[in-house]
Amino acid sequence: MTTIIKYTFKEMLKKRAFLLVFILSLLYLSIYAFGLSRIFDRPSSSIFDIIVESQILSAGLFFANFIVAFLVVLTSVNAISGEIESGTIYSILSKPIKRYELVLGKFIGLGTMIVIYSSIMFLSVVGLNIWFGSKINFGWDNILKGLFFFDLGPIVFLALIIASSSIFSTVNTGIIAIMAYGIALVGGVLEQIGYAIKQSPAGTLASNSGEGLINAGILTSLILPTDVIYRKMIAVLLTKSSGISFLTQGFFGGMSQPSIYMFIYIFFYVVFLLYYGAKRFSQRDL
Repeated sequence: MTTIIKYTFKEMLKKRAFLLVFILSLLYLSIYAFGLSRIFDRPSSSIFDIIVESQILSAGLFFANFIVAFLVVLTSVNAISGEIESGTIYSILSKPIKRYELVLGKFIGLGTMIVIYSSIMFLSVVGLNIWFGSKINFGWDNILKGLFFFDLGPIVFLALIIASSSIFSTVNTGIIAIMAYGIALVGGVLEQIGYAIKQSPAGTLASNSGEGLINAGILTSLILPTDVIYRKMIAVLLTKSSGISFLTQGFFGGMSQPSIYMFIYIFFYVVFLLYYGAKRFSQRDL
C-alpha cells in the first residue's frame, strides 16, 4: 500500500489539473489580498466594521473551500476508473497488491496532498486578514480547530469520489461528484435562510417555513455533509471570544451548526464509502 500512496502522491503533482488549480489559487489569493488592502485602508473600530470583516473572512474561506473542492474533483475523479480505462490497472494488479489496498492507497495518497493544499489555502486567507489589520481576535485554538474542519470537508468529498471511481466510469463519477456537491451547497444555503427566518419575529407561519428549510438542508447534508462541516469550521473560528455573533455572519457564516450526531454520521459515512468502494472494486470484472 505504501507504494500506491507514494505513486499517487507523485502522480498528482505531475497532473496539469494540479498546476491549473495552483495558478487559480494564486490568482484568487492575489485578488482577495487586494480587496482586503482597500477595505482595511481606513482607521475605524466600530462594531459595524467587525461585522463586515467577519463576513469578508467567511466569504474568503467559502470560495477557498470551493477551490479545494475543485481540486479534489479534477485530481481524483479518474483515480481508479481512469486506471481501468487506460489499461494501467493490469500492470498495477500484476504486482502483489490487493484491490482494496489500491483503493485505500489512492485515498490516502490523494488525501495527504489535499490536506496540505487545503491547509495552505485556509492559513493564507486567515493570515491575509491578520496581516491587513483585521479587528477580529483570532485565538490559536480557534485557528487550529477551524483548520481541522476546513481539511475535513475535502476528505469527506474525496471519500465519495474514490468510492464512485471504484464502481463507475470517470464520466459518471464526475457527474455524481458535481451533483452531490451542488446539492450540499444549495441545501446549506437553504438551511441558513431557514434559520434566519426562524429567528425573525414574523410569527408562526415564518417559523414553520424556516423549519421546513432547515429540514431540507439537513436532508441534503446526509447526501454529502461538506457544507455542514464548513459551517462548523466558521463557528469554531469565529466564536464569542472573537466578539462575533453567529447571526451577523451572513449566509457565508455558521448561523446553523451540525450536532455531535452529525459528526458521528460523518465518521461512519467515510468508513462506509471506503469499505463499499473497496468491496465493489474487488468484485468488479476488469
